[in-house]
Amino acid sequence: MLMRGEFIEYVKLVENGGKAGFDGETWFPHTSPEGGNDTIAYGHKLKNDESWMKVGISDMDAENLLIADLQIAAEGASNVISEFGSSDFDALCQNCQEIFTDFVFNLGSGGLRKFPKFVTGTLDHDTEIMHQEYKRFYRNGYGELKELEHRNAEFAKMFF
Repeated sequence: MLMRGEFIEYVKLVENGGKAGFDGETWFPHTSPEGGNDTIAYGHKLKNDESWMKVGISDMDAENLLIADLQIAAEGASNVISEFGSSDFDALCQNCQEIFTDFVFNLGSGGLRKFPKFVTGTLDHDTEIMHQEYKRFYRNGYGELKELEHRNAEFAKMFF
C-alpha cells in the first residue's frame, strides 16, 4: 500500500499528537493508555524483545517504525477485507485502504471484524452507513464505555 503523507500525519495526530515520550530529540517509551507494555512514538506497543528501544529512538526511527507498523496494519486489513468478499485490497480506492488500515492499526485485525456494517458500507461506498458505524469507543478503568471523541472527530475530518 502506498502511504500518503497526509495519512501518515493523521495517524501521528491521533496516535500521539501530544508527543508523549518525546524530549525534542529522542522518543522514549511511555505508559500505554490501554495498559500492558509501554508504547513508544506513534502507537507502537513495545514487544518483549524490543527492550533496546527503552534507551530511546530518533525522530527518523520513530517515523520509520510508524510506516512499518502501518504496512503491517495494511496487511491485516487486506486479510480481513478478503473475508468480506473483496480479494484485492490494492484495487480498493486509496481512501478505503487507509480507512481499513487505520482501524487495524488502532484495533487490530480482530477489531475491524467487530465493525461488519462499517466494512460493508465502506466497500459499497455507502456514506450513510459509514457515518452511522465509524465511531470507536473504549472502556475506562471503571468499565465505563467512553467514546474516542478526538480520534472519531479527526477520522471524520480525514475521511468524510
